[in-house]
Amino acid sequence: MTEKIPSSADLKDRNQENRTSSHKSAYRYEIDGLRAFSVLSVVAFHAFPSWLTGGFIGVDVFFVISGFLITTHIFQNLDKGLFSFADFFSRRIRRIFPALILVMACSLGFGWFVLLADEYEQLSKHVASGATFITNFILVNESGYFDNAAETKPMLHLWSLAVEEQFYIVWPLVLWLAWKKQLNLLTVTIGVAALSFYLNVRFITTHPSETFFYPIGRFWEILSGSILAWLLLYKGEELGKFKLWLDKYLVRIVHTKDVVSDGSTVSNLMSFSGLFLLVYGVIRIDENLAFPSEWALIPVLGAIFIIASGPKPWLNRVLLMNPTAVWFGLISYPLYLWHWPVLSYLQIIYGEFPPRNARIVAVILSVLLAFLTFRFVENPIRFGGNKTLRSKVLFATISLMGFISIYIYKNDGHTSYNTTLSYISEANGDWDYPNGLVKKKGYLSTSKKKAKVLLLGDSHIQAFGPRVVKMYKEGLLKEVAFVTRGGCAPLPNSFRSEKRVVDCATLFTRFEQVLKTNPIETIILGGSYPGYFNGNNASIYVEDNGDRIKISSKQGRQKAITAFYDFVEKLSKKYKVIVLSHAATSKNFAPINILGTDDNRRSIPLGSNINNKPFPIDNNFEIEMKGWLEPLNVQYVSQSEKICPKGICTPLTDDGKPKYKDDAHMRPFFVKEYVDMLDSYMLLSD
Repeated sequence: MTEKIPSSADLKDRNQENRTSSHKSAYRYEIDGLRAFSVLSVVAFHAFPSWLTGGFIGVDVFFVISGFLITTHIFQNLDKGLFSFADFFSRRIRRIFPALILVMACSLGFGWFVLLADEYEQLSKHVASGATFITNFILVNESGYFDNAAETKPMLHLWSLAVEEQFYIVWPLVLWLAWKKQLNLLTVTIGVAALSFYLNVRFITTHPSETFFYPIGRFWEILSGSILAWLLLYKGEELGKFKLWLDKYLVRIVHTKDVVSDGSTVSNLMSFSGLFLLVYGVIRIDENLAFPSEWALIPVLGAIFIIASGPKPWLNRVLLMNPTAVWFGLISYPLYLWHWPVLSYLQIIYGEFPPRNARIVAVILSVLLAFLTFRFVENPIRFGGNKTLRSKVLFATISLMGFISIYIYKNDGHTSYNTTLSYISEANGDWDYPNGLVKKKGYLSTSKKKAKVLLLGDSHIQAFGPRVVKMYKEGLLKEVAFVTRGGCAPLPNSFRSEKRVVDCATLFTRFEQVLKTNPIETIILGGSYPGYFNGNNASIYVEDNGDRIKISSKQGRQKAITAFYDFVEKLSKKYKVIVLSHAATSKNFAPINILGTDDNRRSIPLGSNINNKPFPIDNNFEIEMKGWLEPLNVQYVSQSEKICPKGICTPLTDDGKPKYKDDAHMRPFFVKEYVDMLDSYMLLSD
């Protein structure tokens, strides 16, 4: 599959480059090759995450490329006195809007047929935010523990586009003002970049979601490309001389006989270093690391080295400038836009991570859609005549897209296909904790009075909040306190590195404070124990003598079990301790998986078929955990018999209501009406 590369006039507009530097060509083939590396890394990560754990750093490479090319264009036009905000934004509109409008329209259209009301409502919100380039801000507010999985948000990837466009709304104005005031543009650029990098490192631990999505923590990556643009544009001659000087010494080290020093050795070394950093990054970096933080320096420096090395290095010519790499670079933007909605909808239809062959087909389809978009939509609109009119029409079209999305959102996402399934949508978001509880310093309680019963754990203990509130209002319960945090194990010195689960250490700080300030008699521990002790989640750690060990490892699991046993034993010497087993967990419980066929695949379009087929659960871990605790003076309470009598579960109650809000959390009505195994430990008569 080959595509004719656009004309030199078109490519000049695509890849602006300094004519006075050592890089003479207007079109930088190696930059499109670098784009290919970036987009294919991102696609591979999303489609095959276990194969390329750090593929998401391709986005960071895109930031550098964008900063380099567009800032070069701004600098050049400022020098000539030709910079125009109208022309600049007109170019951005013709570059960004055509493919974006098409992808958003297709996503909305497909969602009409396959999404539930709450899903379609969220999609419309994301399309509207994508049309106004604020998706990154919206996603920060959706990064809580109970938010929909990222894989089920077809417009999630627009966050990076939002960051770029926010940058290009602010940065041209900053440069123009600095130029008018005759300030040093390099000093301004380095100053802003340094501040952005500092804020990134400073807040990545305490505010991981904000640092990841907000522009202030990302601008330094784009500005790295801007700094390189300034150096090549204004200091190209000095850099060339330094390059030749350094090359002389490297030639003597590398070669055994006299070789003419022409800068190629330095260029090849830069190219090799850049590619090495990028390859190392996609292999070494993973989602469990705090990111961007200092780790983002790896893709940023890798991209800078490759761009600065130019078109002459051997690796650049062989790997980045070959026709296949250039072709993928040319379609990189529409490919980035298409691949995620295709994979996301696939996940929604399957109700779980899709099979490998389905993902392979999705990637092929994404490439085909990207090529067709590039060939028949992006290029004709971008490089056609009457550019001012085209820009105005595109702006009007994306505005219309935003208004349509707002209308869908205001209509709660209802369509002719999902209206009869509203009870499924209601179940998806059904969570009532901490409604009805009183907020106190560091914890929640049934009233302002001192508590006698303390519930400690994660969201699985939070699920009992609605029943506690109901029974307390009926005058049946003692004063009850909740010390909880979603995703945090009731296990001292345990940690999670996921962005959605932060600061688990404070759970036990608050726990100790409640014990000191309340006459606690009974402590109830609850959590998703299999996920902590028996799972493969590499983001969960236990601390041992200052070292953090993954609980997913054999050593970490044993350390965690021992730590939990010691914790329970210590509490049992002073308090009445109840350990509540985990709630039954299965993808079959998830309301979105009740739709469609027996294999839980969603029908296209949505149908009224419901799958309430009984299914068994595995109680082996519960039996094992009960065995750990037998030597201790504690009560072990099982939820299994209440939720799944005799080990057999059904996702619906007898009157047809979904019992769970997702695959692991019971709905408030179900807990209030059916789940009574903790009552006896909290009753006033006890």
